[in-house]
Amino acid sequence: MKIQNFSTPSRRDLLVGFAAGGAAFAARTLLAQSKQAAGSSNRRRVDVHHHMLPPFIDLWKGRNWSPEVSLETMDKFGTETAILSVTGLQPTFADLFYEGSEKSRAFVRRMNDFGAKAVSDHSKRFGLFACLPLPDQDAVHKEIEYAFDTLKADGVMLFSNMGDKWPGDAAFRPMFEELNRRKAIVFIHPSIPKCCRNFVPGVGDTTVEFDFDTTRAITSMLFNGVFAQFPDVRVIVNHSGAAVPVLSGRIKDQVRGDRGKVVPGGPAGAFEELKKLYFECAHASYPAPMAALQKFAPPTQFLFGTDYPVWPYDTTIDPLNETEPELSPEVQHMLDRGNAERLFPRLKS
Repeated sequence: MKIQNFSTPSRRDLLVGFAAGGAAFAARTLLAQSKQAAGSSNRRRVDVHHHMLPPFIDLWKGRNWSPEVSLETMDKFGTETAILSVTGLQPTFADLFYEGSEKSRAFVRRMNDFGAKAVSDHSKRFGLFACLPLPDQDAVHKEIEYAFDTLKADGVMLFSNMGDKWPGDAAFRPMFEELNRRKAIVFIHPSIPKCCRNFVPGVGDTTVEFDFDTTRAITSMLFNGVFAQFPDVRVIVNHSGAAVPVLSGRIKDQVRGDRGKVVPGGPAGAFEELKKLYFECAHASYPAPMAALQKFAPPTQFLFGTDYPVWPYDTTIDPLNETEPELSPEVQHMLDRGNAERLFPRLKS
């Protein structure tokens, strides 16, 4: 039996121990500092999920948001450019975009003009995903023309549902034909469909329904041939793909019968169509959703996003700091801005 030696340590032993302890403390300090720097250093990120909260909307007045507030936060967290879009946090607010009235069309135009002004004032710091006055296709075509030709928008934002319809609905095919012709970028933002508001007592609508409805939207587009028939539309999915990466196997296994006619290649083709999508990591940068995304899609499809100011920046940055040790420097760069530079060539260094 080995007996532990409890004799008094020598002066040399003490010095060696102090040195080792000091080195360990210094290493821990440097590691903590490096993690903190990762969130605040100038990574020159491109934030593709970044909201504007115009002062003319009563719903957002308490948020005290302005382009300058965004710029200050972006500088703090190393973001060079943010693509502005509206938010569907309140379903009744999202309803204004697709009620089909003159009020709706005027509201959409005012929102787009507001975003374009922010881009004009800070062209290297902001971009714009224009919103559209669905379901009126004539109004939609006019707004697409205005957004791209006059405002020089970087793309358009579509809610995951339009009240009781999802993006794959045949009613929206003329819109996708025009977006495909323009090789447009489409950012899918979640909203709560009329069927599922106040669905589970005690659970806020946005807690899980946002990600479920995003998954409905993407499945609707897949099953109704939007991805296959309009291949030049580049689609960005929110929240690291919502439930798409986890449910992708189940989704592709359901591609059978007449669905095979709109998904070339059947189930295998379904996987390929889904993997062509882009996935931004706003508020879903935790190791688990990022692990699912990495298992599903190639890193060439990863984008950075934050959902700011609806959610604080650090709800994306802090979990991302936990995830990033698993990512190579090349993948980190693709996530930060490399892939965004391909999507938005005007942002190239």
